[in-house]
Parts: sequence; structure tokens; C-alpha cells
Amino acid sequence: MRFRIGNTLAWVIWALTVVGTLVAYPSLPSVMTTHFGMNGQGNGTMTSWAGAFILPVISLLVLLLFTAIPHIDPLKLNIQKFRKQYDAFVALLMLFFAVVQALIITRNLGSTLDPSYVILPAVGVLMFYVGIMLPYTRRNWFIGIRTPWTISSDRVWDKTHRLGGTLFKILGILIVLSALTPITYAPWIIVVPVIAVALFLVVYSYFIYAQEGKT
Repeated sequence: MRFRIGNTLAWVIWALTVVGTLVAYPSLPSVMTTHFGMNGQGNGTMTSWAGAFILPVISLLVLLLFTAIPHIDPLKLNIQKFRKQYDAFVALLMLFFAVVQALIITRNLGSTLDPSYVILPAVGVLMFYVGIMLPYTRRNWFIGIRTPWTISSDRVWDKTHRLGGTLFKILGILIVLSALTPITYAPWIIVVPVIAVALFLVVYSYFIYAQEGKT
């Protein structure tokens, strides 16, 4: 199997997350706070073993899925054309999970840091990288803006993903900056633009496809 630094880095990040959790586990309370509201206050709990390891298990399942996709996609040769960007995205996603896990662990060890001031910039960075990756993607069944029209045409796929790349970069910056606003506004600053961009790209891909049919 060919060595891929991005894929290897993703596994290393996951393994370090597990090791860090195991080291901290003896010091964790028997009932952990695992969910936090927009005000930074805990509003959900689990037993220590579930609270400590549920996210590493979820991230492992996600990592296994993303490792399998380049081998099971019917258009897997197209994925190889942007495999470097793909692997970097998976590594960044594992880093995001590691940051969330670190926040959960440290809050249960006594930290008073409001998770939203870390989570929002982390989501923004992830979105910005999606914007970087999208123009590199090639038509496939798992990664990218998959509508009936992008899947049906390389030209529609490419044009939609070039525009999508720009819009997701803007979204990423907006989400990072939302950490500076009153926290009650953050959901609206994030959710509304994300939904608007998603709907716009679906409609845009249809019109590009329709235009292609006329020409």
C-alpha cells in the first residue's frame, strides 16, 4: 500500500487522542459533563467511561469510513486525482475531533474555558479548508457537492465546485469571526449562511446543467 502522509497523520492524531484520554481517565469524575449550551454551561452528562470514549469511537468510525471511500467509490480513480487534498481534509477532521475531546476532558478536570470560543474558530477553519479542497475535487459519489446535475456532468461539477470553494472560504471566515460576536447571535450567523449557500449551490448546479443541455 502506498504511503500517504495525510492518511498517516490522521491515524496518528486519532491515536494521540486515545492516549491522552486514557492518561486523563483516572482523574475524571464518575459523571462527566459532555454537552454544553451556547452560554458555555454544561447541559448534558454521561458516565465517565461513556463520556470519555464515545467521541474517540465516533471519530474512529468516521476515519474508517474515509479510509474506505477511495477504495469503494465507483469513481475511485477520480478521487485519486485529489487524494492529497482529501487526505489533508481527513487529518484536519481528526484534529477537530481531538480539539473537541480535549475541551470535554479539560472542562471535566476543572477548566472554565467557554468551549464556544474554541469550537467556533475550529469549525471555521474546517469550513475554510473545505473551500480550498472543493475546486480540486473530481466527480465522485461521496465527496463534494453531489446533486443529480453535478453527478451527471463533469462541466457542471467543476463550475459548481469552483464557486462552492469561494463560498465555503467566505463561510469559514464568517464562522471564525462569529466568535467575536455575542454568543447568542452565533447560531444565526452560522446556520443561516450555511443553509443559504447549500441551497444556492443546488439551484446553481441545476441552472448550469440546464444551460449545458441547451448548448
